[in-house]
Amino acid sequence: MHKDNGSREYLGFGVVTVLSVMVFLGIMSLFTGKGLLDTNVYNTYALQAEAWRQGRLDLGQDYPWLELAIYHGKYYCSFPPFPSYLLFPLTFLWGSATPDYILIWLADLIAAVYLYKMAVKLGLSLENAMLETIFLMLGTNFVFVMIDPSVWFMAQTFCFSLSVLALYCTVTGKGAASLFFWACSVGCRPMQAIFLPVLLFILYRQIKIKEPAQLWYQRILKHFTWGIPAGVVALSYMILNYLRFGNIFEFGHNYLPEFLRAEDGQFHLNYVEENLKALFRLPEFMEDGRLVINSMGNLNFLLVSPFLLFAVFLVIYAFAKKAYREVLSGAGLILLSALYLFIVVMHKTMGGWHFGNRYTNDILPWFYPLVCMILSRFPYLAKYQIPVCIWGICLNVVGTVCVYNGLV
Repeated sequence: MHKDNGSREYLGFGVVTVLSVMVFLGIMSLFTGKGLLDTNVYNTYALQAEAWRQGRLDLGQDYPWLELAIYHGKYYCSFPPFPSYLLFPLTFLWGSATPDYILIWLADLIAAVYLYKMAVKLGLSLENAMLETIFLMLGTNFVFVMIDPSVWFMAQTFCFSLSVLALYCTVTGKGAASLFFWACSVGCRPMQAIFLPVLLFILYRQIKIKEPAQLWYQRILKHFTWGIPAGVVALSYMILNYLRFGNIFEFGHNYLPEFLRAEDGQFHLNYVEENLKALFRLPEFMEDGRLVINSMGNLNFLLVSPFLLFAVFLVIYAFAKKAYREVLSGAGLILLSALYLFIVVMHKTMGGWHFGNRYTNDILPWFYPLVCMILSRFPYLAKYQIPVCIWGICLNVVGTVCVYNGLV
């Protein structure tokens, strides 16, 4: 193929991928009434950013409909702070009424662009790169959070997009940017810290290939400056946490009234048994065979995010074909995800009001390069994900529309 034709094809499939996500967002907006110009009433991050602009760390007053930390009689944002970093400059124009729906759409589209680019970089055909992007974004439980900038879902959407950026920068060898975006994602969802070994492993393997004559510690010393931007971001979290709560690791959630009243606090082993049932809960059906949609009952995370099932299938296939490098990568990722899920099931709420199993959405981007890596070796397997992708799209669209419209 001529280089110019190849570039045009690459751009063309990329445009179609992004347009597909835009069309999906537009249709979901019609189904749920969540339009680009709507006002976000659960705007804790914007309120926090506006308070910072006014020179105050607390919010100045109670907002009874929000989940706020109460500490020494003052009201604070109870969530990790990074989204407020992004909203802060916007408060100079809009105050606390920032255009959150536009921002959430932009985050979605940025994720789509870099998922597509990452898949091509990892060796997939343009068609399969488009398919993988659509499957991960539109055929998983990410659908529920990607359309709504309410504080809980904004954090998860930004975390998803920042994780994608971190992974893309990793596979393209941009170590400093990779770790920076990872640190930003931790400021949305702290348990993203668990997946740091994935980035470090890929980066180190790239360095080893480029610099085979150097010893392992020489490679690390040569590139340790990659960690400086991430360190600055992490330091900002620690300073902010200390100034607000006197603890560099406390971002405020432990001071929510519901956790202060709870005998076992926010995280405890006593929650594990019930939450494990929620993690793997099978669907319930009405007498006439219709699926029960529940806004406060978690559904098996593998059913609402079948991309993970496809990833496991690919690892098993790779093992059968003796593709042991891919198998080892998959095993390591599954172990890290199991650790993440163990922490999740120790949490008291397991996601609260939502459809599906939204706390498990945070592991989704990390399986993406693994899937791409295996499909680059066995591209003929890509077609088998189409029925599973349709299953994921239909289930999540119906569940999301029902929950947001109060039809449950």
